[in-house]
Amino acid sequence: MMLFRWQVFPRMVVLALAASALSCSSSSSDDPGIPAGGDGTYVNEPYATLDRYGLVTIRDGAIVPAKETVHYDLNTPLFSDYARKERTIFLPRGTSMTYKDDGTFDFPVGAVITKSFGFPKDFRDPNSKVRWEETRLLIRASDGWKAISYQWDEAQQVATKVPGGRTRAVEFIDGQGITQHATYLIPSANQCPKCHANNGFSTPIGIYAAQINRTHTFADGTQGNQIAKWRDLGLLSGAPATLDSAPRLPVWDDPSVGLNDRARSYLDGNCAYCHSTTGEARTSGLYLGFREMDPMRLGVCKIPVAAGRAGSNFDYDVVPGNPDRSILTYRMDSTEPSIAMPELGRSLVHKEALALLREWVASLPPGGCK
Repeated sequence: MMLFRWQVFPRMVVLALAASALSCSSSSSDDPGIPAGGDGTYVNEPYATLDRYGLVTIRDGAIVPAKETVHYDLNTPLFSDYARKERTIFLPRGTSMTYKDDGTFDFPVGAVITKSFGFPKDFRDPNSKVRWEETRLLIRASDGWKAISYQWDEAQQVATKVPGGRTRAVEFIDGQGITQHATYLIPSANQCPKCHANNGFSTPIGIYAAQINRTHTFADGTQGNQIAKWRDLGLLSGAPATLDSAPRLPVWDDPSVGLNDRARSYLDGNCAYCHSTTGEARTSGLYLGFREMDPMRLGVCKIPVAAGRAGSNFDYDVVPGNPDRSILTYRMDSTEPSIAMPELGRSLVHKEALALLREWVASLPPGGCK
């Protein structure tokens, strides 16, 4: 069996949208005087409060996107202390994204990507109201991408810009009935590029073909592929007429998918934005994208460039057959700031993913490390 390969795995995931044919939702604002995109000056300077964009609001504990936005989801999203997330894209009228098989889609100036983070009190209760902590924006300006976070107030009515970042104590009951205490990070404008860096410039990290290539339930109740829908609506140019050969990332927790592909997909969605030839960790020699074929570059029997205490003085990033001696699983199992990986965005261990990665390392044929 080949351990490292790139293959398409079909996956149907039903998501709720509530919107017009263009997008996925009703208007985000009770004030019709706030059009989607506001007055457009956010391209030069982000607004002080989120409502001025006219893109998302909270109603009855739910994030409601404006009808001019596109709600989307990913095959294998980034872990953020188990937070619930809602994602939208806004494009100025008459513009579109440009499709690429590999790498982030190209966006026009004025595009805004929103991602909202929140926690229900009890993840076991589908009716448990979500307490939304923040909505992050990526804004495509003429000189590149700008990142800014907006923190929701206690009344869940107003979200205010927090360029300096902030932490919040969050408590919730997880899916196994265990009470979790997280130190949730609202990143500063200076912290955002650490994850979004690509050859020194900031870029979105989730909107690429392999993540977007998935089934979605649209406002009219029909199901369809996100890429195909965006293409047909004129929101995505250059997409192939058929998606049979388009890349698709496996869903990391889909039990019908093989162990290797689930583990590799998780590493792609949670690590490869940094551990790539263009990311923040490009000098580490550890490249964790799903399309990587070289076991050494994936960490197998690879000596770390620099780890020390962060690697528990282990010899290799991944010791095949032995997760207890692998730096990769050791750092995933830590919440200490100088050890934990990823470095930002989590204060809890993703236990389910750690179990998956440990199983994956244990499954690799032992031997070969000198």
